[in-house]
Amino acid sequence: MRLGELLPREHIIAPLAARSLRTALEALVSRLAELGRIGDQDALAAALAGQRARDIVCIGPRVALPHFRTGSADRRTLALGGASEALDPEGLANEAAPRIVVLILAPPSAASSYLQVVSALARVFRDAALVERILGASTPDQVMDATRTADLQVLPKLTVRDIMSQDVRPVSPATPIREAVDLLVRKRLRALPVVGEKDEVLGSISERDIMRGLLPRVPRADLQLDAAGVELAEHLTVRDVMTRSVMCVSEDLSLEEAANLMINKDVEQLPVTCEGKLTGFLTRGDLIRKLFAR
Repeated sequence: MRLGELLPREHIIAPLAARSLRTALEALVSRLAELGRIGDQDALAAALAGQRARDIVCIGPRVALPHFRTGSADRRTLALGGASEALDPEGLANEAAPRIVVLILAPPSAASSYLQVVSALARVFRDAALVERILGASTPDQVMDATRTADLQVLPKLTVRDIMSQDVRPVSPATPIREAVDLLVRKRLRALPVVGEKDEVLGSISERDIMRGLLPRVPRADLQLDAAGVELAEHLTVRDVMTRSVMCVSEDLSLEEAANLMINKDVEQLPVTCEGKLTGFLTRGDLIRKLFAR
């Protein structure tokens, strides 16, 4: 299957007049509504506005793949926008400043097929030459020429790569515990992978690890909270409380095997690796939300 087969010319906006990821999505939704490809435009726009950053796949710093299942779509639908300048990422990974936005919509019943397409698109947009050709295009026809020969390999079975969160927020063993806590709270995460200098997984730090490590240091009634906070910020690091024995899984592991592993080993999250380096994070929440949530 070719990318051009799923992306009609009329679904392409180039150049895309937008300054942020949010306004880019609004423009793409408006275009699909004009073409009669979606139902309730306002409801869909509101749902996309509330989409969490962790559910938007970022391919390098310049490509964002927001994907969403909605009753407003009766079939799998793609739209692409190419901006002339970097968009305000609004909460994506720190290094992301996308110029290409590919919106993928599907009906609620199409969980498996649409996730397989998202994964296939992620592989396609890892081609730096393709990204450069699209960025150099100033009309929909030029974008079509750039994408016409891109091979979209949709794998027959779902793998960990299809579900995992790619917006990974790793920390190092030397990270202050206060910084790790702030990251967990700010990004609403339950755990963080701990990596070394070569992005190899050294362990993880979870809410449970932090509670266990901080419990002996909970301030007594005769101590001021400010003093306790200073101690935590200055002296405790991730190394002091992290879990070092962590099970990792490969991107290519089947989703069924990963789910059984989580159940049988009673783990809530798994770091995902490729060639020994951290590439993602898989949680029970990812599985439930992406496969079964409406």
